Amino acid sequence: MLLNIKNESNFVLNKKTYHKWYDIIKPSKEDLAWTNIPWLTTFEAGIKESIDQEKPLLLWVMNGHPLGCT
Repeated sequence: MLLNIKNESNFVLNKKTYHKWYDIIKPSKEDLAWTNIPWLTTFEAGIKESIDQEKPLLLWVMNGHPLGCT
């Protein structure tokens, strides 16, 4: 759903506009697809599964805020 931003009054949250905003903000199933991935939280578990399944392992390492907002 696209917002019509021509008028500032479109950005008002009240009882009349609540459901419109709810529909816009609520994540879709596609937005939440990443939550269905069986993520592993330890490197050890990842290595074990990688070896067991004979598949490569992706190690994501970072320092700081994930959006670079440090």
